[in-house]
Amino acid sequence: MIWLRLLADILLYLALGLVAYWFFTKDITALWIAIGSGIISALLFVYTSNIKRSRRNRHSEYTNIWDWLFFIDIIELPFRLLWWLFSGLWRVFD
Repeated sequence: MIWLRLLADILLYLALGLVAYWFFTKDITALWIAIGSGIISALLFVYTSNIKRSRRNRHSEYTNIWDWLFFIDIIELPFRLLWWLFSGLWRVFD
């Protein structure tokens, strides 16, 4: 399930990047690929959230209040990537 959520994150950022690329170049192929990857990303997000919900209901944990914390996964990937890039950048100047 972690791999599916990671794939959904990557497809979401690919779609956003392709929309920006389409905006500047007006390449219609990039727009169609962005739409396709956005739809697949949305389906994967729905699928993985259903898996999480069914697991929580089986264990009957009281975490329904904290469901919004699962959406932080969307924001986490680019920050980790930026952290990795900036930490590697310091090695260049040493």
